Amino acid sequence: MSAWQEIRELIAQRGDKALADRVLELTEAERAEVAKQLPGFLKESRVSAADTARERWLAEHGADLQDSPWAQAWLRRQTTDTSTASYGTALRIVGAGTISGPATAAAWLARRDFDPAWGSRPLSPELLRVVTSRPAGWQAEVATRLTEKIRTAGDRLAPLVLGLLRASSIEPPRHDPLVVAWLAAAEVDDDPLLGRLLPRIFEAEGIGRVLREERLTPEPTRWLARLRDVLAAGRVSRAELLDGCVSRFLRGGDANGLRFFVRLHEMIEPTPQEGAERARDYLRLLPAAPGPVAELALTQLRRTGPQDSADVGEAVDALAFRAEAKLARAGLTWLDEQVRRAPASAEELAPGLVTAFAHSSYEVQRRAVTLAIKHAAAFQASAALIAEAVPQLPADLGEQVAAKFGGDITTHPTPTTFTPTALPALAKPEPFPDPVIWSAYALHGWTAGELWLAAFVEQAGRDRAALREKLKAEFHWLDHQVYVGNAWDLLPYWSSALAGEMISPGASPDDRRWSKPAQSSAPFMFLQRRFSEIHLALREDALPPVLLATPTLTSGHVDPDVLVDRLEACAAAGVEPLVADLQQALLRLPRGSHPAAAERAARLGSSAAVAVAAWLAEGGLKDPETGLLEERGRLIPVLRAEPTGHELIDELLAEPSRRSDHGHAMDWWPSMLPSHRDVVSVSFLPYVQFKRHRSYACTRQLVLLTDGPVGEASALLVAFLLADRDEDAVPTLLRMAATGDLPAEAVGRWLSWLVRWKKLEKRPVLASLTEAAQQGAHAQVWEILRIALPVLLPGQDERPTITHCETVALAADLAVWVGARGEIPAVSAHAGSGRGSRFARECARLRDQLG
Repeated sequence: MSAWQEIRELIAQRGDKALADRVLELTEAERAEVAKQLPGFLKESRVSAADTARERWLAEHGADLQDSPWAQAWLRRQTTDTSTASYGTALRIVGAGTISGPATAAAWLARRDFDPAWGSRPLSPELLRVVTSRPAGWQAEVATRLTEKIRTAGDRLAPLVLGLLRASSIEPPRHDPLVVAWLAAAEVDDDPLLGRLLPRIFEAEGIGRVLREERLTPEPTRWLARLRDVLAAGRVSRAELLDGCVSRFLRGGDANGLRFFVRLHEMIEPTPQEGAERARDYLRLLPAAPGPVAELALTQLRRTGPQDSADVGEAVDALAFRAEAKLARAGLTWLDEQVRRAPASAEELAPGLVTAFAHSSYEVQRRAVTLAIKHAAAFQASAALIAEAVPQLPADLGEQVAAKFGGDITTHPTPTTFTPTALPALAKPEPFPDPVIWSAYALHGWTAGELWLAAFVEQAGRDRAALREKLKAEFHWLDHQVYVGNAWDLLPYWSSALAGEMISPGASPDDRRWSKPAQSSAPFMFLQRRFSEIHLALREDALPPVLLATPTLTSGHVDPDVLVDRLEACAAAGVEPLVADLQQALLRLPRGSHPAAAERAARLGSSAAVAVAAWLAEGGLKDPETGLLEERGRLIPVLRAEPTGHELIDELLAEPSRRSDHGHAMDWWPSMLPSHRDVVSVSFLPYVQFKRHRSYACTRQLVLLTDGPVGEASALLVAFLLADRDEDAVPTLLRMAATGDLPAEAVGRWLSWLVRWKKLEKRPVLASLTEAAQQGAHAQVWEILRIALPVLLPGQDERPTITHCETVALAADLAVWVGARGEIPAVSAHAGSGRGSRFARECARLRDQLG
């Protein structure tokens, strides 16, 4: 028996140890022989696996379907899984022990088809034993080539590379993903790579991302704990870690990327001496480093004791330049202490003082003015510099500084009231486009989905052969994966299933492929029933000639007369419409009764036509009761509807569950109930209030709703849009204002609730309201602000900010324009606080207008 025949039998037996032992015993000539046979064996095993897979398919499915796209994909998958992947470790062992060229060997070891399609295979110690038996130069080149192929933290080559580097004296190649993969891999006791790779964590890209979840409390997590231990054991010095952190800070990056290094620096707790040795670097971090890094640097500088006054001046100027008010105030506190300790240093500190004059925070400006006046004698040498900066201050603060140092006071003109602006004209819904067949890749959004379904059904009845050829061209990539799993929860899955059934009738499984009702929202379940019944009707050759529910307008509505025309087409073909399709069509009819269309439908006599006639005559769906209940900051949606006698409609109008899916196909929901926007709003609420997947995205669909009563649910969604500064916030508010449908007081109440319970920021609210007011909704914005102001103003022990000032200023301007009257006690309280700040003045202006 030749060496190759022995090796071949051992590969088939999948015994790694026996295989590795025999490979290590091979002579040079035998190695060459085996290496020469490997490519042919690989090809042969694939052919054999393909034949086996084909026989299995024929046994289970028959010959009629073997040329279908998903059959071919299944065969490819089975061929890979039963040939290369199943023998992957054995083939790597043989290649590592016999292939002489390092480049060829590295390419062989790196083959992705040697790995399972899903999951990963642990590193075989036998593979490592064979690799490390090769000459040192061969190992080094192979390790370098394999390292360069690593791309991600979880790369499947990483265990082999790390194992090889640990088992040899090879210097790890300079490759950042190697360091990332090392950090992400399982720990190894007494890891020989620690000393060689640890210094690189401070310079390799991507380290911050893989370590950003490391925590110091309540106990240090994996890598922080490990570095604490190696530091305590003396395997690395404090200076090495501190210098590494500081160098990483100086390299730049965002707060997330530097979070681990901030915590490592914190864990080390530099002594004052260690901080002093790095003072110049800490100073360099103050102007532009992310907030946490700048705070760390400031802490170290303050702990080192008295500094040179020029250094303090540089630090104060850098801190006053930052946008964060906290850091700017810290810099001014340092300035205050320095001037008191050394008045002669005031001249070097003056540039930082005047930088603070231009800060966006009124509180920072006021603090800077207070210090300028407090230390006026010390700052006299810089009087010209300070006077020149006076125009950057608000008038009330500028007056105080000018009285001591001179300078021009900025005069703020009396706020100009809004010029009357008409609300924008509303565009009417456009006719719905003509149906068309796209590839599933192009099916994004409800409009494309409705057009595709309509085209599919119509063309299936008119020319099935032409449709089949069209689908073959558009869905040539179809594979069996569309039929894997318990549910088809995305539109491309359903369209692919329909296309596959049309291309190869009988190939797809049964139609029970929707998500379980307990896991699905009611609207998505309704949508899935529509797809499912079309799929089932196709399998049973019972498709109607046309779908009833395809909209005639882009709002989602269906014209009553067009609906009757479609009923006539179904009656002429002797086919009853599909149930879910019929009930969706009913929900898409315009509000009110339509007697002429009802009379036409009644004459058709089919059961579907009778149902449509009754719906048209009786005015359609009666508005359900909608609302919200609040329980300690949590909202409970309310939706109660009278039974309609249509099972699927009644299921759709069930009260939303608190436990549901992740908001699949939300862009379809407004078109399902285009005349009942508050019902759709209630359906959105579970996804908004609990901040689930796509929590805020669903509120954007509110702009698509144009018809039906509005209530608390719609008001809450408008408030969410405003608070999130969503691009659709202002258009939605303007449209509802133009139609007289905006529940302004309710929006104000829910804005207050969001700020109080959800702690949403106030500045985005102000920006949205200002934009809406400037575009014609000034009266409605005033009503919103009138209700929300008490919560938007500073709370107890909270200092007024620029946002507070601008909010009251906007309210005062609007109150003048709309002629508002009626005291707002919270505003009056701030106006009478006795402070001379801009905020207090704006409150007084609003109070006086309302009085």
